[in-house]
Amino acid sequence: MKSIYEKVGRTAFVIAEWRAEESESADPLFHDHIANIFLNEETKKVAAAIAKASPSTKFLVRYRTRYFDDLMLEKIRQGVKQVVILGSGLDTRPLRLASNHVKFYEVEQKHVLQYKEQQIEQFGYRQNSEWIYADYTDVDFIAMLQEQGLDPEQETFLLWEGNIFYLKYENIRYVLESLRQGLTHFELAFDYLSHKLITRSTGFKRSEELLDGFSSIGAPWNTGFDDITTLADQVGLSVKENFLIANYSNGIDKDFWVDPQLFDDYSICIFHQETKEFAR
Repeated sequence: MKSIYEKVGRTAFVIAEWRAEESESADPLFHDHIANIFLNEETKKVAAAIAKASPSTKFLVRYRTRYFDDLMLEKIRQGVKQVVILGSGLDTRPLRLASNHVKFYEVEQKHVLQYKEQQIEQFGYRQNSEWIYADYTDVDFIAMLQEQGLDPEQETFLLWEGNIFYLKYENIRYVLESLRQGLTHFELAFDYLSHKLITRSTGFKRSEELLDGFSSIGAPWNTGFDDITTLADQVGLSVKENFLIANYSNGIDKDFWVDPQLFDDYSICIFHQETKEFAR
């Protein structure tokens, strides 16, 4: 019988562990004490092993979290009232960044959300999302969102964090084309890896060890992009932002600088669609 870590995905616990650790640091980039409801000694060991194998991964994930937190809060301040988290896993933002005027939707496999619900209730928190039980890569998840109250003609912000590199290319295209056809006005923020990293073409042994490390915990990386604008063009969307997380971290932390040429395999991008033409 699979353990809960295998069912939910060990990487989800690793990221939750790193978020909780950052929250306890002397000068945290963000606060996510809620992540502790998912953690124990086993999750600490797995997270420590990944961090030891690739300290840069933990470093960049911390800044990724900070950026997406700030971006979601900015969108809420700007008046966005619908927020969708695709492949939400153990994300706690609907609890941490809750607003009375915003409706959150989490799209994730049923067994993951059931575990999440169990932990949220056990520790006295209140569910703050509409949960869509689905593997969003092979179902009409837009229709499922609408059934739970999403207005396809209202501005929507979507977060697709820590998902895209685990998927096959055809699944990624399916999701993006579904969004383009199903929503009239949206922004989608996501992180992605380079094609050369995925294909072991970086020339760095540490990169290959990192790929092997994630494969060993049941989370192989499958797809990367060296030119994300090509993907946007293929699915009929526009690129609003595209930057290396290393460059973002250098803009936030004035006391610690990283060389973007050495950390050029991990980026954040925002796709958007602003047409009012509704095609479905």
